[in-house]
Amino acid sequence: MKKILILDFDGTIIDSNFAKKSAIKNFIRKKYNIEISRIIDNYKFQSLTRYELISLVKNSPILDFEKSEIDIVVNKSVIESNFDQYFFDLFKFCTKNKIKIILVSNTPEKSLKEIINKLKIIDCFYKLIGKKDNNDKKKIFSEIIKNELVKPSEILSVGDSIDDYFASKVNKIPFHGIHNYSLLNLAKNIPLSSTLRGIIKSLK
Repeated sequence: MKKILILDFDGTIIDSNFAKKSAIKNFIRKKYNIEISRIIDNYKFQSLTRYELISLVKNSPILDFEKSEIDIVVNKSVIESNFDQYFFDLFKFCTKNKIKIILVSNTPEKSLKEIINKLKIIDCFYKLIGKKDNNDKKKIFSEIIKNELVKPSEILSVGDSIDDYFASKVNKIPFHGIHNYSLLNLAKNIPLSSTLRGIIKSLK
């Protein structure tokens, strides 16, 4: 039985990836009269944070009030997205088996906490780790191993992107993918599920 479950957020617990992208693009279009897709391709768009995208289109550092503006718009789009109906089944299983759930997301930490509080699932997590400074998931996963005094084999990482997979692989942490086109090429190498219900077997 695993001791720790690392869960991604967008696209894993909640189907919010498309909603977030649309919210950011619409915000930039309305506020700056710019079509971001004409400036950068989709891969570049996905690799940048919402704050970096704003800085890019205005060609200057983003200000605090601008961060608040984009956060309000994006947070609303996430909260209104479809939540995985099997999350609470997973939570009950982890509670029963004393598995600590750590939420690790590329969402800015302040926004992540706000969203989790509004969804009323804050008490389901042992720790919340959002995006701040230059930390990435590879580094965060390494720190979890060190700080929680566990072996990589005692952890299960769950996510919906190739970046989640590589962050896990670098740290030798078993990975279970949530169905996403970017993971289809790995279907022969990793377990894939369409919902969180399917990952319970990987925790045993």
